Amino acid sequence: MKKRILLAAAALMLGLCSPVLAEEPDPAVIEEGYTEKGDGYTSVVTWMKNGELNIFGKFYYPEDFDESQTYPAVIMCHGTDATHEIYEKGQWPMRMAQDGYISYVFDFCGGSSNSLSDLTTMELSGETMQADISAILDQMKELPYINTEKIFIMGQSRGGIMAAMAAGRRPDEYAGMILLYPGMGMIDRLISSYPDLDAVTGDTIEDNGHVFGKVFLTDVYDWDVAGTCSQYKGNVLLIHGIADKTVEYTQSVKALTEYYTESESELVLISGKKSVHAFDAFWEPGREIAWNAVHDYMQTEVNRPAEAE
Repeated sequence: MKKRILLAAAALMLGLCSPVLAEEPDPAVIEEGYTEKGDGYTSVVTWMKNGELNIFGKFYYPEDFDESQTYPAVIMCHGTDATHEIYEKGQWPMRMAQDGYISYVFDFCGGSSNSLSDLTTMELSGETMQADISAILDQMKELPYINTEKIFIMGQSRGGIMAAMAAGRRPDEYAGMILLYPGMGMIDRLISSYPDLDAVTGDTIEDNGHVFGKVFLTDVYDWDVAGTCSQYKGNVLLIHGIADKTVEYTQSVKALTEYYTESESELVLISGKKSVHAFDAFWEPGREIAWNAVHDYMQTEVNRPAEAE
């Protein structure tokens, strides 16, 4: 099947993204049930469990949310050294709620030094991330107001490859997948850097300027990324900036043309000097192009009739 690769240009917006220093959260703000209302949405802090581990997260509900109804839902997986806040900076859960969908944004256990979930960054591994996603999916499916036939997964950067692996492991349980600048080559790069697992004598490894515990490498060493990701047969939307130097857009091209060949998946490439990694968190023109693509994708996939068994 011929793949669609769309190139979208965004006007240059002047100004640079200023770093934001993390602050100690107000304990009340992270308590179960803490609620905030905004334009077209309501967010509610909802902790989940991965076995004995505690996962911090928030549900974003549409403004007219009615518990007696069912809604499509999106699980949002963040990238390396980030938290759920990266999605909030990009306004993703807010925009999803405004379109009538429920979102769950969360911190991976050990996902960063600012994570509100359990574990340290040295305890983080590929399998703990997979277990987090799987546990969230299971608990989400138990909620009476979630349309279990229309659960989507979304991943950014490292969260992208984790989302893709999660969908490949449970391919019949996700209605669709959105991947933003996904780090699809991360595992191959790690194995290339550490070709002999037994020769890694320290407790840490390094990848792309980030330090992880050795357990991360141990967990993913035998992963068949291509084989697992390609088990997902649904339509995937990939979005990537062509100025991304952290995860080059060619990784999304490879995923589209090698992993998702049996679907109507497509890749939207965003051009412009600011189409860098995580552009959606600070670059409004690029974010709008990305959002419009996601909006159209969600409308199509939410309204797609279920296949007859």
